Amino acid sequence: MLTELTPDIMETMLANQHFGRLACSADGRILILPMMYYYDGHFILGLTREGTKTELLRKNPQVAFEIDEIVSPGVWRSVLIEGTFEELQGDERDYVLYLLKGKKIPIFAGEKMGYPGGVPPQGHSIVYPVIYRIRIGQKTGRCYTQSIAN
Repeated sequence: MLTELTPDIMETMLANQHFGRLACSADGRILILPMMYYYDGHFILGLTREGTKTELLRKNPQVAFEIDEIVSPGVWRSVLIEGTFEELQGDERDYVLYLLKGKKIPIFAGEKMGYPGGVPPQGHSIVYPVIYRIRIGQKTGRCYTQSIAN
Protein backbone atom coordinates (compact mmCIF):
# COMPACT_ATOMS: atom_id res chain seq x y z
CA MET A 1 0.00 0.00 0.00
CA LEU A 2 1.24 3.49 -0.88
CA THR A 3 1.07 6.09 1.92
CA GLU A 4 2.31 9.61 2.62
CA LEU A 5 5.24 10.06 5.02
CA THR A 6 4.74 12.25 8.06
CA PRO A 7 6.85 15.41 8.41
CA ASP A 8 8.74 13.81 11.33
CA ILE A 9 9.71 10.76 9.27
CA MET A 10 10.86 12.97 6.37
CA GLU A 11 13.01 15.04 8.77
CA THR A 12 14.55 11.90 10.27
CA MET A 13 15.31 10.45 6.83
CA LEU A 14 16.94 13.68 5.63
CA ALA A 15 19.03 13.95 8.81
CA ASN A 16 20.20 10.32 8.71
CA GLN A 17 21.05 9.95 5.02
CA HIS A 18 24.26 11.16 3.39
CA PHE A 19 23.62 10.50 -0.31
CA GLY A 20 20.86 11.72 -2.58
CA ARG A 21 20.21 12.62 -6.19
CA LEU A 22 20.08 16.14 -7.56
CA ALA A 23 18.14 16.88 -10.74
CA CYS A 24 18.70 20.07 -12.72
CA SER A 25 18.04 21.29 -16.23
CA ALA A 26 18.91 24.15 -18.58
CA ASP A 27 19.46 24.70 -22.30
CA GLY A 28 17.45 21.58 -23.18
CA ARG A 29 19.64 19.32 -20.98
CA ILE A 30 18.54 17.38 -17.92
CA LEU A 31 20.98 15.92 -15.41
CA ILE A 32 20.33 13.65 -12.44
CA LEU A 33 23.46 13.18 -10.37
CA PRO A 34 24.36 11.49 -7.08
CA MET A 35 25.60 13.80 -4.34
CA MET A 36 26.78 13.70 -0.76
CA TYR A 37 24.91 16.19 1.38
CA TYR A 38 24.34 17.52 4.87
CA TYR A 39 20.87 18.50 6.11
CA ASP A 40 20.89 21.20 8.78
CA GLY A 41 17.15 21.13 9.43
CA HIS A 42 16.50 23.98 6.98
CA PHE A 43 18.62 23.47 3.84
CA ILE A 44 20.27 20.72 1.84
CA LEU A 45 23.97 21.65 1.89
CA GLY A 46 26.49 20.40 -0.63
CA LEU A 47 29.78 20.90 -2.37
CA THR A 48 30.84 20.11 -5.89
CA ARG A 49 33.37 21.20 -8.49
CA GLU A 50 33.09 23.38 -11.56
CA GLY A 51 31.57 21.52 -14.49
CA THR A 52 28.40 20.83 -16.42
CA LYS A 53 26.26 20.62 -13.28
CA THR A 54 27.37 24.02 -11.97
CA GLU A 55 26.86 25.59 -15.40
CA LEU A 56 23.28 24.30 -15.54
CA LEU A 57 22.53 25.24 -11.93
CA ARG A 58 23.70 28.81 -12.48
CA LYS A 59 21.50 29.14 -15.57
CA ASN A 60 18.43 27.58 -13.94
CA PRO A 61 18.55 27.31 -10.15
CA GLN A 62 15.28 25.33 -9.87
CA VAL A 63 16.14 21.77 -8.76
CA ALA A 64 14.71 18.55 -7.45
CA PHE A 65 16.47 16.51 -4.77
CA GLU A 66 15.53 12.97 -3.77
CA ILE A 67 16.56 10.35 -1.20
CA ASP A 68 15.39 6.76 -0.77
CA GLU A 69 15.47 3.95 1.75
CA ILE A 70 14.87 0.63 0.02
CA VAL A 71 14.48 -2.51 2.10
CA SER A 72 13.20 -4.69 -0.77
CA PRO A 73 11.22 -4.18 -3.99
CA GLY A 74 8.06 -4.31 -1.88
CA VAL A 75 9.20 -2.05 0.98
CA TRP A 76 10.61 1.44 0.41
CA ARG A 77 10.23 5.09 1.31
CA SER A 78 11.31 8.23 -0.48
CA VAL A 79 11.53 12.00 0.11
CA LEU A 80 11.36 14.48 -2.78
CA ILE A 81 12.30 18.14 -2.44
CA GLU A 82 11.66 20.89 -4.95
CA GLY A 83 13.89 23.85 -4.29
CA THR A 84 16.33 26.50 -5.42
CA PHE A 85 20.10 26.22 -5.80
CA GLU A 86 22.06 29.03 -4.10
CA GLU A 87 25.83 29.26 -4.45
CA LEU A 88 27.38 30.49 -1.19
CA GLN A 89 30.14 33.02 -0.62
CA GLY A 90 31.90 34.62 2.33
CA ASP A 91 31.00 33.65 5.89
CA GLU A 92 28.06 31.47 4.80
CA ARG A 93 30.37 29.54 2.45
CA ASP A 94 32.99 29.08 5.19
CA TYR A 95 30.40 27.86 7.71
CA VAL A 96 28.93 25.31 5.29
CA LEU A 97 32.42 24.17 4.30
CA TYR A 98 33.05 23.56 8.03
CA LEU A 99 29.81 21.51 8.30
CA LEU A 100 30.84 19.51 5.21
CA LYS A 101 34.41 18.91 6.42
CA GLY A 102 33.99 15.14 6.18
CA LYS A 103 32.66 15.29 2.62
CA LYS A 104 34.99 15.29 -0.35
CA ILE A 105 34.39 16.35 -3.91
CA PRO A 106 35.39 13.84 -6.56
CA ILE A 107 38.80 14.58 -8.03
CA PHE A 108 40.72 12.86 -10.80
CA ALA A 109 44.27 11.50 -10.53
CA GLY A 110 46.69 14.42 -10.70
CA GLU A 111 44.22 16.85 -9.11
CA LYS A 112 44.25 18.32 -5.61
CA MET A 113 41.63 20.29 -3.76
CA GLY A 114 42.54 23.95 -3.38
CA TYR A 115 41.08 26.59 -1.10
CA PRO A 116 40.94 30.32 -1.73
CA GLY A 117 43.81 31.93 0.15
CA GLY A 118 45.49 28.57 0.71
CA VAL A 119 48.89 27.47 -0.55
CA PRO A 120 48.41 25.81 -3.97
CA PRO A 121 49.58 22.19 -4.15
CA GLN A 122 52.65 21.82 -6.35
CA GLY A 123 52.63 19.62 -9.43
CA HIS A 124 48.87 19.14 -9.54
CA SER A 125 45.85 20.67 -11.21
CA ILE A 126 43.89 22.57 -8.59
CA VAL A 127 40.15 22.01 -8.12
CA TYR A 128 38.25 24.59 -6.05
CA PRO A 129 35.04 23.51 -4.34
CA VAL A 130 31.71 25.15 -5.16
CA ILE A 131 29.71 25.34 -1.92
CA TYR A 132 25.93 25.58 -2.17
CA ARG A 133 22.62 25.06 -0.49
CA ILE A 134 19.21 24.06 -1.73
CA ARG A 135 16.50 26.30 -0.36
CA ILE A 136 13.56 23.95 0.20
CA GLY A 137 10.32 25.03 -1.45
CA GLN A 138 8.24 21.87 -1.20
CA LYS A 139 8.91 18.56 0.53
CA THR A 140 6.89 15.39 -0.01
CA GLY A 141 7.42 11.79 1.02
CA ARG A 142 5.92 8.44 0.21
CA CYS A 143 6.19 4.94 1.57
CA TYR A 144 5.28 1.67 -0.09
CA THR A 145 4.68 -1.60 1.71
CA GLN A 146 3.55 -4.52 -0.40
CA SER A 147 0.61 -6.29 1.18
CA ILE A 148 0.77 -10.05 1.44
CA ALA A 149 -2.37 -11.74 0.11
CA ASN A 150 -3.72 -14.64 2.14
